[in-house]
Amino acid sequence: MFQGFPQSGFQFLKQLKDNNTKEWFEDKRDVYEQSLRQPAKALIEQMDRIFLEEHLPFEASLKKSLFRIHRDTRFSKDSSPYKTNIGITFPIIRENVSKVAKTEIPGLYLHIEPKSCFIAGGLYMPDAQQLALLRTRIDVDWKQLEKLNVQKSFIKEFPEGIQGSKLKTMPRGYDPNHPGKEWLRLKQFIVMDMIPDEMTQSETLLDILLNKAHAMAPIMMFLEETVSNY
Repeated sequence: MFQGFPQSGFQFLKQLKDNNTKEWFEDKRDVYEQSLRQPAKALIEQMDRIFLEEHLPFEASLKKSLFRIHRDTRFSKDSSPYKTNIGITFPIIRENVSKVAKTEIPGLYLHIEPKSCFIAGGLYMPDAQQLALLRTRIDVDWKQLEKLNVQKSFIKEFPEGIQGSKLKTMPRGYDPNHPGKEWLRLKQFIVMDMIPDEMTQSETLLDILLNKAHAMAPIMMFLEETVSNY
């Protein structure tokens, strides 16, 4: 039963920033397991039941949802072996996932980090084909995206609406005066809301995630319907 991420977990992450070595981590592994990994697994199991009960299109899986704490240092100048945060993802359920082309799937994301906790969703790094598909749809259906972006239930949970980095100019082949030009220039499609650490430290986090999931679901489905068929 999920009861929150305890203060000891946040303390562990703070200390890890200053002691990011395999030796230190192994010495404190029990704290990581009990204060971060086990609560994360309990959260995922409970959200799986909640998504089913609420008929929400997100997948909560022990295999897919919890990100590894080990960093991939192969192409990084930073050789620190561990992340100093906990990441949990709940992707949109996709029936036919290609075994060859692994692309980003829209979904709900929870980030646990001292003083930097947030709940987000969307497409953070869509590839070129996904962007092409999104722009093709937005070209003719931008009003639908704009409508979803101003829904009261959505803005209540994500006051800043859909965010993301943009091209400086219009993508090639599109009218510079297109009425949906701000949507066409997007390179990312992200929704995000910062939350206080305290909100993650009790079972209240389950209700917060549920409310955010309901609020973002229509936009996540817009993105998924657009990019899932290639």
